Amino acid sequence: MFFERLVVIEKKLCLSGMIISGALLLGLIILAACNMVCRLLDMPISASYELSGFAGALMAALALAETQRQRGHVELDFFTRSYSLRARRWVGTFNVFTGALLMFVLAYQLSFRAASLLKAGEVSETLKFSYPWLMYGVVLGLLLLGLSFLIDFILLLVGKDKNSEKMNEVCDEPVQEQNGAITIDD
Repeated sequence: MFFERLVVIEKKLCLSGMIISGALLLGLIILAACNMVCRLLDMPISASYELSGFAGALMAALALAETQRQRGHVELDFFTRSYSLRARRWVGTFNVFTGALLMFVLAYQLSFRAASLLKAGEVSETLKFSYPWLMYGVVLGLLLLGLSFLIDFILLLVGKDKNSEKMNEVCDEPVQEQNGAITIDD
């Protein structure tokens, strides 16, 4: 019951990041279309590149967690393909744990950098906008991705799967349930 609730909470958080990311993508499309029309009228939007950069960074960061949750990233398994199923499970467990650590360290570093830029009064060139606040949006995306990795790690340690008791998505290994316990087929 605890693990199912954990996965539901993760799913809602990751999906909210993807929804915000989708709204930012829609805004980028509208901005680009308006800028093209304005350029035809010889009145380009002066800050379009700056706004596109800010929105693109936020969009990418907030979409990472949901993409990870859906296993949408490219995975190269040239070497691990030849490992036993048990070894692939532990390699996958180690990978998601180190991924979580990396995302949390990056989020900490970026939030520290954003705080120092805010303290210094840093603003963007064209709009004179205090952009370090947007860096906290990227921090949120990194924290969501770290949370997704961490939940994968916990579920792999206890032998559970997010979607079913039949397949472990991190390393696509078949699992069996014996006396209520999940075991790995070797």
